[in-house]
Amino acid sequence: MININNLSFKVKQKSLFEGLSFDLPKGSITAILGPNGRGKTTLLRLILGLQNGYDGKISLNADVAYVPQLSSSLFNYSVETMVSLGRSRHIAWYASPSIKDKNIVMQCLDYLGLTDFSSTPFNQLSGGERQMVMIARALASEPKILILDEPTSALDLHNQDRILSVLRELAQQHNMTILFTSHYPQHALHIADYSLLLHDNHQYQFGLTQHIINEPALQQLYHLAVALEPVDRERYHTTAVVPLFN
Repeated sequence: MININNLSFKVKQKSLFEGLSFDLPKGSITAILGPNGRGKTTLLRLILGLQNGYDGKISLNADVAYVPQLSSSLFNYSVETMVSLGRSRHIAWYASPSIKDKNIVMQCLDYLGLTDFSSTPFNQLSGGERQMVMIARALASEPKILILDEPTSALDLHNQDRILSVLRELAQQHNMTILFTSHYPQHALHIADYSLLLHDNHQYQFGLTQHIINEPALQQLYHLAVALEPVDRERYHTTAVVPLFN
């Protein structure tokens, strides 16, 4: 669904990517991890066609929707109106939303538990609620590929869990291909089939999450000692990521 072949890109003569290549199959979840300034958001912009000046080949084989980092809206639209904006690619210029468009918007609101907020101004919502609205807006466009930039940033643990659960369900039950950036290796271990680790000096690792996220790789990535601790409690069978701060 997403193919990156020999991608190279520089910013002010600084090389962010050299020979970057990976394939993301349909229905998979991939996490991009790396330190601040390493180019995670830039890579998403390149994939989305929002950034030019690269060498190599980028292929998207289906319609894509993008959820940027959490922010407020310039216009204080209602939640329903915000989600309706996701239908714009399906509505002719100057045309009004059809009954089908309105039904899809209501389905997306219901799916993400936002029906009760439909008339609420977007900027009055909590961070977690706003992020759910942005995902609903993306889903209203009926994409096959969903790309998200730090979808859990600035959210509390409960809302992080809500977002991750929604992403996993979209991939598993709706066969959607999902690519997201994160500062949390734990999130990659929790839901990502594949991970892309962006190291210093345009070096990278790509592969199955369970194979490439390990203590040496994370220590190299963040220049900090990191411990991976197995958690096996009743219904929880996972691995905890523990930074060992100096």
